[in-house]
Amino acid sequence: MTATEGFKRHGDHSYIAQFAESEREVLLNLCEQIIELLAERTDHGHDDPLAAMVGITSHDSPPEDEVLHRLLPNAYADQVDASEFRRYTEATLRQKKQAHAISMRIHLKSSDDGVVDLDHDNANAWLGAINDIRLALGVRLKVENNSHEELELLAPDDPLRGVYAVYTWLGWLQETLLSALIDDVDDVQAGNATSVLSRLAAHVVEIVRHGDDGIG
Repeated sequence: MTATEGFKRHGDHSYIAQFAESEREVLLNLCEQIIELLAERTDHGHDDPLAAMVGITSHDSPPEDEVLHRLLPNAYADQVDASEFRRYTEATLRQKKQAHAISMRIHLKSSDDGVVDLDHDNANAWLGAINDIRLALGVRLKVENNSHEELELLAPDDPLRGVYAVYTWLGWLQETLLSALIDDVDDVQAGNATSVLSRLAAHVVEIVRHGDDGIG
């Protein structure tokens, strides 16, 4: 990956980054793969129209695809509890993840000279999308079994070396966006600072809750 400065705060509640064309193409390709992958996990033959309307899924078991399983994991170790929770939450979670990836795609497609300018809501959507892409790449890299030291030692001709380069670059990009968001806190009056920090903390907790143990 070529070097960029990552995201920086730009004015009030605006976060900007400029991507090289190669970086833009990589991000587009990856977020489109996430969109397509999540679209494969659809409900078929739902017997209850009302359940479908309110987002109760017909799925009560995790996806067989290992990447989808990573993106839509069980919430509980107990299978009965996990199945019940999944029926009520998977559709919403899946739609949220798709929306995050779509937000990334829209901004990349509409960027002039690779410049992406995000407001606060879209910055949070990008955080979610980057995290999901890293989770997907982490499955291929088997980061749960391989240490980062081992991955650093991949041979130059190993196809996974390029995947790991993208994985680490995305981690850095995610950190720059988080830092830009946190910079806003410094300029918020004391009465609002706690609220902003709480929202940021809640977002990080959500990332961890959905299995972000593969990020280094």
